[in-house]
Amino acid sequence: MLDGEDTALVRPYLVEYERQEERARQGWRRLGLVLAADFGIDQDTWDVHPLGVAR
Repeated sequence: MLDGEDTALVRPYLVEYERQEERARQGWRRLGLVLAADFGIDQDTWDVHPLGVAR
């Protein structure tokens, strides 16, 4: 079994880009947890449709 990072077919900039994207996602998740803990924001009650239902 070959490791994808060890083969010449995987571009190193692509691997680094994917790592940066994952770190950015983790950062946003951490920020959400900090906001929830420090300010008491409940992330499950956000109103997705504040204007109501169209008739």
